[in-house]
Amino acid sequence: MALIEKLQRRIIDLGLLPRLIASLPRLSLVCAMVGICWLTVFIPMEGQYRRTYISENALMPSQAYSYFRETEWNILRGYRTQVQLLQSVGPHQRNEEISAWLQEFGVKTATFVNEEGKETLYGILNAPRGDGTEAMVLAAPWFNGDDEANIGGTALTISLARFFNRWPVWSKNIILVFSEDANATLRSWVEAYHTSLDLTGGSIESAVVLDYPGANDFFKYVEIYYAGLNGELPNLDMVNIAVHITEHEGMKVSLNGIPEEQLDQDDFYSKLKTLMRGVKFMALAGARKVYGNEAFSGWRIQSITLRARGEEGPFDITTFGRIPEAIFRSVNNLLEKFHQSFFFYLLLAPRYFVSIATYLPAAIALSVSFTLASLNNLLNNSYSSASLLSLYNIWGLLALSVALAISYIIAQLLAYAQHPQLLVLSSFVVSFIPILLKNVKIMAPFAYRCRAFAYLYLSIILTSLLVVNFALAFSIGTLAFPMTLVKNSVTSKLRLKNCLLLLLSNPFISIWIFGNLVDDQLGGIQMFYGFISAWKNLGCWTWFIICIGWLPAWLLVAYSSIATSSISIVDESQIEAVKHKKTL
Repeated sequence: MALIEKLQRRIIDLGLLPRLIASLPRLSLVCAMVGICWLTVFIPMEGQYRRTYISENALMPSQAYSYFRETEWNILRGYRTQVQLLQSVGPHQRNEEISAWLQEFGVKTATFVNEEGKETLYGILNAPRGDGTEAMVLAAPWFNGDDEANIGGTALTISLARFFNRWPVWSKNIILVFSEDANATLRSWVEAYHTSLDLTGGSIESAVVLDYPGANDFFKYVEIYYAGLNGELPNLDMVNIAVHITEHEGMKVSLNGIPEEQLDQDDFYSKLKTLMRGVKFMALAGARKVYGNEAFSGWRIQSITLRARGEEGPFDITTFGRIPEAIFRSVNNLLEKFHQSFFFYLLLAPRYFVSIATYLPAAIALSVSFTLASLNNLLNNSYSSASLLSLYNIWGLLALSVALAISYIIAQLLAYAQHPQLLVLSSFVVSFIPILLKNVKIMAPFAYRCRAFAYLYLSIILTSLLVVNFALAFSIGTLAFPMTLVKNSVTSKLRLKNCLLLLLSNPFISIWIFGNLVDDQLGGIQMFYGFISAWKNLGCWTWFIICIGWLPAWLLVAYSSIATSSISIVDESQIEAVKHKKTL
């Protein structure tokens, strides 16, 4: 206690506390810059990442010989020819034909019809050495995320089912799923499996989605997609065994759509690109293309998507089939659920990763920057001496509650807009709400309290989100940070600066700019439509986090900047000038 008291006296004697309070704006900016640089500069540096490894020894990938080889090629090509012919018939007839094929080698089949009337065929291959309580899923949507006919993936799934039926080694049931698409239809089947389906095969441990578009025999390399909804990721062991098996078979691995010509690069910029593409995929999960593994999010199912790329190459379709075979044989060895490895990680390359302890400070620094901005608006003005129960603080909390209620109503109304064009127009109209209320003047103390509560509220949202969905927390913190630089408008130059900062930090405008700059799939109105579709069809929270977490804070900051009483600002500036003269 004596040491603490001595330290406190020393701080008072040196006048550090007033200097610290005066430096809050600069400290807030420094924290934001540290957070951004931590992720984009520090993490990709040599020595900050680790090489991946298999945590669960029981998995033993590629320890056994893979038997799905050229001997199965003719059978596979026969099924592929029949699947091509089925593209011209309706979904019901198509599912009946495939169901008959599956039943020939002992697969129990059933059909699920979702609320939109789309059918999903699924079958269960019972494990000869299991008790029926655990299962693995092999899924092949009829149309992949690019709306291409998944002819090769469907034929390969049927061929693998026939091949698996001859093996007596399985201790887990194998579930085959043929959905109309990799988006809402597959997601509805997963939800129904855990709630209402009569034919089930036990708890699903893992899921592999096969994406082999077209009817070509050869391909160049394999893409692996692993990012799920709401920040969920499969256990790192699941990704590691897929990468290990693919490379063991001699194929190159691409993560999150990295082009083929960049797969051999191993420098700082290649790691940074892979890292940031992973963050982008997690932040925009559900809004951009859905590849199928996202449908299994939320049920403790370790899911990945394997996609064959290129129509010509050194590898044939049976080589691609050996990847799910070896993955299933590895997962089949497990006596318990995936738990050994990491569930929170970022990949810089197929063989390099960083864990949560390494990348989390980036989002924490951004959250702290909003907290410091809140303290700046509480302490760095002539109204800082007001008590906690002052009228201005009560009004500030009330204003935050009103902004939150308005944001919730806006989120609900926009989520059920019938026309995408109306949705986009309404989103931009919402941005002008503070301008419509500019004639309702408020006093400067109230403006400071509004901004303080807005920044603190957003800081709490980011802090709550950064562990669950790091990518979304980091993205919102980065895009919303310009609002912390807004000040009370005294001059026309400052008003113009505030307008630019508010435009840059507006949730709808900034994500629209962000989508057009970083992702070709989300240009124009597709960004908003994608977020809302993900909320309605996939249960992705991103739309409501933007509307209920980011929007009310922006509304308070914008209104407090635009509608502040000019008389109060003049009075305050005069008070500050007098204080400055007295100090001199």
